[in-house]
Order: sequence, then structure tokens, then C-alpha cells
Amino acid sequence: MINSQFKYLLLFLVLLLIPSCATIKKEDPDMTLPPTGFMTPVSHAPSPTNIMRKQADLEFLDVYDPWGPMNRHVYSFNAEFDRAVYLPTLNLYTTVLPKPVRKGVSNAVNNLNELNSIINSTLQGRGEKLLRSCYRLIINSTVGILGIMDVAEDWGIKRVVTSTADTLGVWGISPGPYVVLPMFGPSSVRDAAGLAGDSALLWAEMNFVYDVLGVKDGRTLIGAGEATIRGLNLREKQPFRYYQTGSPFEYDLVRFLYSTKRELDIEKQ
Repeated sequence: MINSQFKYLLLFLVLLLIPSCATIKKEDPDMTLPPTGFMTPVSHAPSPTNIMRKQADLEFLDVYDPWGPMNRHVYSFNAEFDRAVYLPTLNLYTTVLPKPVRKGVSNAVNNLNELNSIINSTLQGRGEKLLRSCYRLIINSTVGILGIMDVAEDWGIKRVVTSTADTLGVWGISPGPYVVLPMFGPSSVRDAAGLAGDSALLWAEMNFVYDVLGVKDGRTLIGAGEATIRGLNLREKQPFRYYQTGSPFEYDLVRFLYSTKRELDIEKQ
């Protein structure tokens, strides 16, 4: 009897202790460590290792650019000129002139450029391209009404796109240092020389056209208008907008893409 009472008493005590044990919280071992009074400083500045790694990641963008600081200033100037002058003028141009008229202007400009293609295809020794440009010039200047309509394109005669800079490249002249030209944008020493050659050829061609048409006065003003239309026609075909790539390395990217494209252009000539 006593043993039974003792068992019941023991069971009663166990039942009383169970809730107490359930409320005991386990301590986090990390929270029970004594404080050391030491904290590791955190720096958000890039380490030399990270800087070297980042520079290594961008090495593929490297282009011979000894005039880099000057080129970057010109690049910034071109961006401001494009935003403040070029694009507003282009918007006015595209608003005033409907698309069919702008297409006719573009065709006429391309027709005037055929002479450039004929001369440079000859200098490059590209007989097939030379004949194609000659056919296009004859067909579009006559059937196409002074090049306003690109009839040759409709007949399957594709336009030859080449320049004096391409001729210099075919002749084996290296591009030289990268350079950013005011208003013209990315270039190289070779391409800048080619641009000067193209401009001289265009000047001679337009003076010949003025002579044929009997234009004696106002050639400077007409030439300025013609150059403006050429510039607007060229800018309309370029979807690029400055500082909209979302990259802090836009200058480097543009420099790399331009240089790579020009290498491919020379290989295709």
C-alpha cells in the first residue's frame, strides 16, 4: 500500500515538472560567448585585387588611343552638340519633309556618291564593283531622274559602299591612333585622311555639277545647304544616341566597336 502511494506521489511530481521543462529556452551558443571588444572593419572601397581584375576584364576593349584625354573631351562635345543642335534639327527635318521626300533626297545623295565609289573601286582594283557603280550612275541619273529614284536597286544592282579610307586600308596602310573628330565622331588617323580625300573629291564633283547647271553665284550658300542635307540624311540612318547605352564605359565600347567594324570593312573590300 505504501509502495503504491509512493508511486502515485512520484507520478504526480513528474507531471508537475513537465510544463516547467517545456518552458526552458535553449541559449544560442553564439550569444553565450563572452564579448571580445573587437570588430573587423568593413571597407566598401575596391581592393587592389578587384581593381586589377576589373582592368583585366576590360582589356579586350583596348584600342591604341594615345590621345585619350583629348578624345574624351571631343566625345563629350559631340554629345552636347548632338543633343542641342543635331537632333533638334533632325526632328525638324523629319517633321517638315515626309518620308517619300526624304527617301528621294537620300537616293540623290547616294547617286552623287557613285563617282566616289567608281574612283575608289578603280584604285582598289575591284573591276566588278567599278562596273556596278558605273551602271548605277548611268541608270539612276537618267531613268531615275537625277538619282531621285533608285531604279538600279529595283533592277537588282546593289550599291557599292566604299571610300578613300577603305582604299588606304586595302593598300595596307595601318589605321594609326584612334581619334574622335568634332561632329564627325569616331575615326582614326587613316580614316580622317580618307575623309579629307572624300571631301576634296566631293568639292570637285559639286563644282563640276554647278558648271554643267550654269550656277555661278551663291555656290558657297548652296554648298552649305547641300552639306547640311547630307549630314541630316546620314544622322537619320544612325539610331545611336549618346549616353543611352547604360554603361559607364560607353566611350571604350564605342571606340572598340568602331575599330572592330573598320577592320571588318577593310577585309570585305
